[in-house]
Amino acid sequence: MRLACLIGAIVTLSCGGGGSSTRDAASIATGGGDGPSLTGGSAGGTTSTGGALGGGGALGSGGTRGNGGAAGDAAVLNGTCSPLPAPTGTVVNVTAAQAGTLHTLTLNAAAGTTFVLAPGTYAIAGSLRLEKPGMTLRSSTDRAADVVIDAAYAVAEAIVIRGSSSTVAHVTVTHAVDHAIHVSPASEGVDITGLLLYGVALTDNGEQFLKVNPLGTAAGYIDSGHVECSSFLLTDAGRPHIERATGGCYTGGIDVHAARDFVVRNNRFEGIYCAGEGLAEHAIHFWKRSRGTLVENNVIVNCARGIGFGMGDTDTGTRVYADAPYGGDLGHIDGVIRNNVIYADIDYFDTGIEIIQARQPLIVHNTVVSWTGAGFFSSIDYRFGRTQAVIQNNLVRRITKRDGASGTANYNLENTPQSYLVAPAAGDFHLTSSASDAIDRGMDVEAAGLDLDGEPHTHGEPDLGADEH
Repeated sequence: MRLACLIGAIVTLSCGGGGSSTRDAASIATGGGDGPSLTGGSAGGTTSTGGALGGGGALGSGGTRGNGGAAGDAAVLNGTCSPLPAPTGTVVNVTAAQAGTLHTLTLNAAAGTTFVLAPGTYAIAGSLRLEKPGMTLRSSTDRAADVVIDAAYAVAEAIVIRGSSSTVAHVTVTHAVDHAIHVSPASEGVDITGLLLYGVALTDNGEQFLKVNPLGTAAGYIDSGHVECSSFLLTDAGRPHIERATGGCYTGGIDVHAARDFVVRNNRFEGIYCAGEGLAEHAIHFWKRSRGTLVENNVIVNCARGIGFGMGDTDTGTRVYADAPYGGDLGHIDGVIRNNVIYADIDYFDTGIEIIQARQPLIVHNTVVSWTGAGFFSSIDYRFGRTQAVIQNNLVRRITKRDGASGTANYNLENTPQSYLVAPAAGDFHLTSSASDAIDRGMDVEAAGLDLDGEPHTHGEPDLGADEH
């Protein structure tokens, strides 16, 4: 397919716990000369990280921006994002006239209740709490733009999730003082599984838009969650409402602590940065001994930082796994980052993909580029002695290795010319026919997944980056 990725739905998800700019750290190699630099050869063997991970959608012809800067329907990001099936079981229909009591209705609802919200703006008076297992909050039209849950910068957390198998789908959540959605156990030792966020639009919230964490250092974890087909946007109107107390810019997209087997797929993130007031957190961030995370087929545009596994030299976490993988303390264990597009043309862009105190993640077939006049530190940065990473088949400006990190980094193209992409500023990240150092220059990777059009990397030898030409 050669569909232009004119994607306009916008995204912001929560990232965790601060951290200083990578620019301030140790010096790095500046990488290459004026032209592109290909690491490794033009073809190779097969890399496996314990078998291919399932799934993978397309990022094809994108959507449209909703009115007033709110993200429109996330489902238009690609053809795989159809609405969720109709609800079953106990269904409670709600109108916007009930917005002032909706927090009480959700708090007192039985397990398995589905709240179906009619079109309108819901000016909530308190957090909507999904405390019991199997609860769902969704719109009646399956269009996020039709139902706006507005915390009016008066409610700290718009939606609080405490029960397993909870779903939030096809709604817009905006103007929370802190988190649009916060997922955490009700008490120590209680695990949460089966979280699903689907087709949601999180817009202009004050801290991390999606926060997932245990209770301090206590056991009780959030595993096997899915965040799919959603959009996350921070606008100029929302930027003054960012939390300033911690590091000057305490906001981000998805911020997940100590979680296992999450999937973040087919989402869009845009505008997660502060204008010279500190470094925002990542659009997508998993740390504190998270494990087995799959991040694929996302588009991240004009965010300060894109995707992060781990955080800082002291990010070790407290979660204990029975099989004690790799031994020692790690910020992230295993996982795959594949077929994502990260692009920036703003001064506040820092790093596309950060791998910090992470063991054996696979970073493959990502396109991480920026306008040469934009702010920039690194496309892919891996760092610190416990880090061992596999970085292959990526299309980037620069890859940096620092402070004793190790691993395999080959079959990547650095110093990628802008001319290799059709129209990145307009949202079209396909390879041009003149991208000679990218087309057929990759190696076969078992866990390569699908490209930005939902196609396998099997048109001859694999191409570099997220598009198989």
